Amino acid sequence: MKTGYKAQTMIVLGGLLLQSLCTIPLHAQSDSTGTAPSEIPNKAKGGGTKFLLAGKAQQSWTNTKVDGSPNSHTFYPDALMLMPLVKLNDRLFLDAQIEVDPNTTGGAAINLNEMIVYFRATNCLNIFAGDFSPKYGMYMGVLDDFTNRYATNPIGMNRGPGTQTGIGVQGGIQAGTTKLNYQFYLANGPQLLVDSTTQGNSNPTGQLSYGNYADNNNNKAIGGSIGFLPLSNSNLQIDISGQVAAKTGNLGTMYENVSSTSWAADLNYYHLFNPLMVRVQAEYNSTVTQNKTYPWKSTADSTKSLVPAFNNQLSGWFVGATLRLAGVKSVILSNFELGARVGGYTPPQYTGLGTTPAVWGENPEQQTTICLTYWFTWKTPLNFAYDVLKTTGGPTITTYTARLIYFF
Repeated sequence: MKTGYKAQTMIVLGGLLLQSLCTIPLHAQSDSTGTAPSEIPNKAKGGGTKFLLAGKAQQSWTNTKVDGSPNSHTFYPDALMLMPLVKLNDRLFLDAQIEVDPNTTGGAAINLNEMIVYFRATNCLNIFAGDFSPKYGMYMGVLDDFTNRYATNPIGMNRGPGTQTGIGVQGGIQAGTTKLNYQFYLANGPQLLVDSTTQGNSNPTGQLSYGNYADNNNNKAIGGSIGFLPLSNSNLQIDISGQVAAKTGNLGTMYENVSSTSWAADLNYYHLFNPLMVRVQAEYNSTVTQNKTYPWKSTADSTKSLVPAFNNQLSGWFVGATLRLAGVKSVILSNFELGARVGGYTPPQYTGLGTTPAVWGENPEQQTTICLTYWFTWKTPLNFAYDVLKTTGGPTITTYTARLIYFF
């Protein structure tokens, strides 16, 4: 997916595919005299309703080695995702994403990841409203299980603005031989978590929660992205995206006015140096939340104590490249793609507190990934990945992954 983001791409592709579907048939209604009325009640206007159901099924096998522990390996279904797209008329669309996650304790969980209504005002302007995933960086804005050619998720991603409820506009503009795409939105925004029952990895003190349907205060977050494609062949895209929330705490509490700012910059480039197809992708993102002294509850005595103010800033980055012999005559060779990626994550840190435990129980991490993919078809990739995750002051985790995805 060399340009744009999931929502806009779904509209364009879905619109083209739906044109080939038959309009839902309409039948004349007769009155008691057996004659058809001159105007059919509730007659469809502006094009008949059309429906497209896309989705994916995913199966994986992993072998994980943690320093000082025996290997563990398992087969498991990652997810079944359904992505219905409804064309209500020539300008009105409904896009949804429903995921069945089998890896939930106690059984499978059904999650509504997105549900968005789009109104196509012009060829370069779409107005949308609903529960949407904003364009934020490369990983959360463009990459998914299909376009992510490394099988494993890059460390330091998926920590910024996630699915939110709100309204916005998006589209693309042709400017000579260059192109611009954009998205701007107003959403309920993140919610600050300030209390917990345990310390360590499960202690969310100072973290932000996204995906909440109801707002926890009277403030709205403002966000957006601008993408620039400077080459006439659209082989290069550079994006800047971000979100600002002036208030993240619960209404009426001492944490209501805690602010947070997130921003990301990313790059996506590909070119065919015949016979070799080269693709390069990179991202840096950062979230800064206003410093505050937070409470936490000890499970030992159930009394509240305070977590002192800390540098509540996190950042993540990755750089990756893939090589594919797309121009060779051998079908088998042309279907192989080799990818390599490095990345890192820096969590919030206490300063000047000696041996005080790391905030959220996290330390800086570095990641190296190598992946070989075989494309049976353009929608059926088989990945073999080798992933090494090193934690500062912690263990090294080595994971071998085999993953098959089928898109429909």
